[in-house]
Amino acid sequence: MLAAVCLVVVAAQPPARARGQLRPHPATLERAPADLIDRLRENPFTYFRFINRAWTMRVCEVFADAPDVPIVRLHGDAHVEQFALTKDAWGLDDFDDSARGPAVVDLVRYLGSIDLATRQRGWARDRDRLWDRFLDGYRRGLADPAYRPPQPGLVRELRRQSPATRALYLAWAENLMQPMEEGPLKSLADAMAAFENFVRRERSDLAPGYFAVVRAGWLRIGVGSVGIRKVLIRVQGQTADPADDQLIEAKEVANLNGIGCLEPAAQQAVRVIAGTQQLGRLRHDILAVGPTVLMAAAGERAEDWLDWWISSWEPSYHEVHLSDLRSVNDLADIAFDSGVQLGAGKVDSVRTQALSSVVKLDGRLRKETAAIVGELLEGWREFGGR
Repeated sequence: MLAAVCLVVVAAQPPARARGQLRPHPATLERAPADLIDRLRENPFTYFRFINRAWTMRVCEVFADAPDVPIVRLHGDAHVEQFALTKDAWGLDDFDDSARGPAVVDLVRYLGSIDLATRQRGWARDRDRLWDRFLDGYRRGLADPAYRPPQPGLVRELRRQSPATRALYLAWAENLMQPMEEGPLKSLADAMAAFENFVRRERSDLAPGYFAVVRAGWLRIGVGSVGIRKVLIRVQGQTADPADDQLIEAKEVANLNGIGCLEPAAQQAVRVIAGTQQLGRLRHDILAVGPTVLMAAAGERAEDWLDWWISSWEPSYHEVHLSDLRSVNDLADIAFDSGVQLGAGKVDSVRTQALSSVVKLDGRLRKETAAIVGELLEGWREFGGR
């Protein structure tokens, strides 16, 4: 981009309402490959990652009557497996669903991820302590945005693992590229040339031809973003030497229309950039709105094109997975750190209101998170979870 001792005030509870099951969006489910469907049925945490839209809509509904909840810049999909690290930084990343909305969206999402993570790792008896740790971090970040928590031990451990050579890294990335037809490839090359002209107005340090396409293909990875079109591009970089080629991801922005408690954005990709810049700690050398002509040759109507955004990949990037956690203490460290990041990223004008709100809603946040996790697990079982 003080420690706070707070009395917990439990807000008055709203009238009981009918509960349901949280299910995937049919259109997203239709685009999910068979191997991901199997993973969704095997693992409720993966299912949780897949249905963020339904989860967010439920949180909007549940807290619609909550008083004095500030509207803030949200991560939008804050959970344990969004924690990532590079050689230079660590923290929550992946701001695809960033938007402006009520602060409870991020709080309930992260608390829910802790609940599900403890179930999966056999640490359920530690859930409430971990919830405390996350909320302690959130309040600390709000009260003292300059505070930086100590580096989690897990970050040190993962950094000690031997990194791949650059040649192996580039070869690994190329293996992720799925074939593109000639029309989209030509459109992509033209779009990247236009993108270079735009970026080099502000980045004169980038050599001419930096964004010349060496190789490209569809990128079909991810869980929550499986229905979003993505392209992975190997570009020339600063010289014609293949050893300094760079990787760029062009990604269609997720459509958040219809989630009532989120503020609409005139240009959807801008909300992703704004979230990354305001809340993020990991920095991208290239981060910008991309040309909407990217897929002009794909035979689609212009009015069907969504915004695209472009970011560079960092070879040392590592997303933390639940299997990386060595003990419940690793999860506690990450939860506290994530809470600090989300709190510290709030603008000064909402800090006092946000701090007051999270104290007043403490009991309700916990109760409602547990209930929504229950709805998610019911939906997962109906889906075929085992």
